[in-house]
Amino acid sequence: MASITVTKKKQKQKQKNNVVKLDEKQLRRSHRHSANTVKMLMNLAVVLVIVGAIGAVVFSQVQLTELTDEINTANESLSQEKSIAIQLEMQAASKLNTEEIEQIAREKLGMEKVADGQTSYISLTQDDEGTVVQAEKTPNLLDRIWQVLQSLFS
Repeated sequence: MASITVTKKKQKQKQKNNVVKLDEKQLRRSHRHSANTVKMLMNLAVVLVIVGAIGAVVFSQVQLTELTDEINTANESLSQEKSIAIQLEMQAASKLNTEEIEQIAREKLGMEKVADGQTSYISLTQDDEGTVVQAEKTPNLLDRIWQVLQSLFS
């Protein structure tokens, strides 16, 4: 038992000797390492934010350039299409000359201009009515379905 108490005392002494005492200069130096780490992390965060902002600006400029090129291409295509449309309208207008149309109607179709004696007018009184005679057709399946739907909603 005496040997157990001796070993316990030795362990307690070792634990007391295990504590490192630092003077003030060494204590400041150990705090400086943690402060430097925090500063380094803060600087890294600032650099990452700046790099991200620069990347975003470059990306938006690239997109802007691409969109500008697409707009310019579309504008060029539009102006070409407008030019073609004007040319086609001019060709159509030149082909639709009224004198040429009258000549074709007379020569090829045997038509003539209307003379005064060719027109006759009919005057109707208000009591006269006209009726259209047409055979009544039976509604098909879709018409019947449509009529049922209309009757439901009215």
